Amino acid sequence: MAKIVLTADKSLMVSFPSTMYAGFLSCFPTKIVPNFIYDRVIPPVKANRDGTTDFPTSPLRQVESICVHSGFPRKDLLIAHPSHLKKTIKKDTEIVGVTVVDPLGIGPETTFWSTVLGGVPHNKVKFSLLMREIKKLKERYQFQVVLGGPGAWQLIDEDIMNEYGVDYVVIGEGENVVPRLFGDVTDGNLPEKRIHSGRIADAKQVPPILGPTNTSIIEIARGCGRGCQFCAPNVAGKLRSFPIEKILADAKVYLEAGSRVVTLHSEDTLRYGSKGLLADEDALLSLYKSLFSAGMKGIFITHANLTTFAYQPDLIEKLTKLLRAEGIPGYGGQVGLETGSSKLMRKYMKGKCLPLPPDEWQQVVKDGLEVMERNRWIACCTVLMGLPDEDDDDVKQTIQLIREVDNRFAFYFPLFFVPISTTSLRTGRRFVAEHASPEHWRLILECWRHNVRYAYKAYTLASEGRYPILRLGLRVGIKILYSLIQATSRKMIKKKNRLNRGHL
Repeated sequence: MAKIVLTADKSLMVSFPSTMYAGFLSCFPTKIVPNFIYDRVIPPVKANRDGTTDFPTSPLRQVESICVHSGFPRKDLLIAHPSHLKKTIKKDTEIVGVTVVDPLGIGPETTFWSTVLGGVPHNKVKFSLLMREIKKLKERYQFQVVLGGPGAWQLIDEDIMNEYGVDYVVIGEGENVVPRLFGDVTDGNLPEKRIHSGRIADAKQVPPILGPTNTSIIEIARGCGRGCQFCAPNVAGKLRSFPIEKILADAKVYLEAGSRVVTLHSEDTLRYGSKGLLADEDALLSLYKSLFSAGMKGIFITHANLTTFAYQPDLIEKLTKLLRAEGIPGYGGQVGLETGSSKLMRKYMKGKCLPLPPDEWQQVVKDGLEVMERNRWIACCTVLMGLPDEDDDDVKQTIQLIREVDNRFAFYFPLFFVPISTTSLRTGRRFVAEHASPEHWRLILECWRHNVRYAYKAYTLASEGRYPILRLGLRVGIKILYSLIQATSRKMIKKKNRLNRGHL
């Protein structure tokens, strides 16, 4: 049996039949999105007879690859389906590795939905269920639990670690710390230190994955370098682009698994191969051409920066022509609009606008969204609320900006500020619905009033008129969601206004 068993909870080990954005359902409270709906929209990944799965999350594949390339025999590792831990964890198991994204349900997106609508989010519920099962098996087999991933910062408190049965937490990148930690544990040299920080890996140190993932993601770079103080990826330093050989090796894994559609992941995907803050046209277009030549039919992205669209529109037009030539009619990605306040831009994210000054951010947003729409790119814009020192004037500037781009085919998703422990704003106050002023609620309504208007149109375009029942379900679901937000917003505005009058 395997000495090292890797797994993740059921909010992460899911199939994505249409879009990874469906994964945001895990941020919703269970009372709003019941399990029977959740499991139908994004069903769990398939399990093999032995309790393993062939399509785990990307972080688990990365840890698997790190271990194998560091000398651990592949037969000593397996990736377990969370519903079948009893089949995979046995007396020979020495390490159970768990990857997490938002285990306690306190990330920016989850905080928004769980505190606005009330209730416990799916991601927290499913993580708790996983750890309860692991703790039972740990009592029987006495293995060590190692936890890592983007949300590992939520469990660095020893009392929380003890509550969930976690022995060690890995913060940061795993290439340098996982081999050493896993080696010590399997050799019986249990470290006294429970929190282990992985130093930044050189781009050439990151090995290709050894099997496909449930998201068909190819990581093409790490870091960012723009310096936003609230953002965890900024801690990873400047953008480090991976060699094309590594990326093509990952692509080969997916092609051999029968997948010809992949998603490129980076905190600023369009800057692949760049040595500075501007996109490198030759490197980016060469990346796409290489992947298409390898046999890919669809290549999508996770994140980009609006400055690239505003400052380098010619590059976007060239990339769009390449995509159209390969039969991809539309495109899109997540971009950070965050705020319309020049004050907050200067204080917390002045690098976001470079090479332009932060006072020009509103114009960058307008120009960037115009370029995206002109090229039929759909923007999913995050709007960050509750930063330290934010006041109503800052919020009003964001509302005004949203109104000025209201005619753009884009989506605006409010997030609540969370003081992530690895960032420079770690001591700030976690912003929740109770802290929101009437202006915050007006901003939330402004964003979702726009989203309701464009959601159905976006799905119709994406599905090309297919799946009429799903289209009807989306229309009904999005209107119900907006009604809930609207009712909560009006209630909270009245409450805040009453409190304010009481203080006069």
